[in-house]
Amino acid sequence: DNTEVPTKCISMMRTVRVAAQIQFIDFEGRSDGESVQKILSQLRPRRLILVRGTPESTKSLVAHCRQWSGGRVFAPSRGEVVDATTETHIYQVRLTDALVSSLELKKGKEAELAWLDAQITLRDSTKDARPVLDKDADKKDGKEDDDQIYTLEPLSLNQISGHQTVFINELKLFDFKQVLTKCNIPSEFSGGVLWCCNGTIAVRRHEAGRVTLEGCISDDYYKVRELLYEQYAIV
Repeated sequence: DNTEVPTKCISMMRTVRVAAQIQFIDFEGRSDGESVQKILSQLRPRRLILVRGTPESTKSLVAHCRQWSGGRVFAPSRGEVVDATTETHIYQVRLTDALVSSLELKKGKEAELAWLDAQITLRDSTKDARPVLDKDADKKDGKEDDDQIYTLEPLSLNQISGHQTVFINELKLFDFKQVLTKCNIPSEFSGGVLWCCNGTIAVRRHEAGRVTLEGCISDDYYKVRELLYEQYAIV
């Protein structure tokens, strides 16, 4: 038989001297400098903007990135505007309110497009944001920025010569065939041509990407043409 040995719990307070030191190991991940340096060295970005770091860590990371990176590294202060444009032949221009209000935007996939007729001029510009400086420096320098920026201004009506209609999209005949099927319009491929309405209408796509619509003038022809136009952003 198992017998239970009688026990008694006794508690007491003792002071124990520990001969050791405390070491902080950061497992948070956000500030792991070694991992950040390794990731950046693998990505090799052409433009790098470092924000929300301490001055010491930011300076160290900037120095590390400039050793192996051929791109530009920015470490802006709070409120400082950074121009990280990658293309050297691109210029920043501002659109006047009058020009923006006259635009007729057309939906094209994930963007809205518009044709504009305007002339470019130089206007005085004030920066939208300034670096945060100490109060004494602000008081000494009360002058406004006199920088200039290229600005697009609308042309007068007698200066607008008009333009040819532009169809913007890369149409795929297979996708257009599905559009026709949803609208109960029969279509089939034959020799690389999409034939619609029992072979009376043909939709062709040429090597240069140009799409042509051929067929006898009828209600079906105009319906197919309308569906075809809906696949483009027309400006």
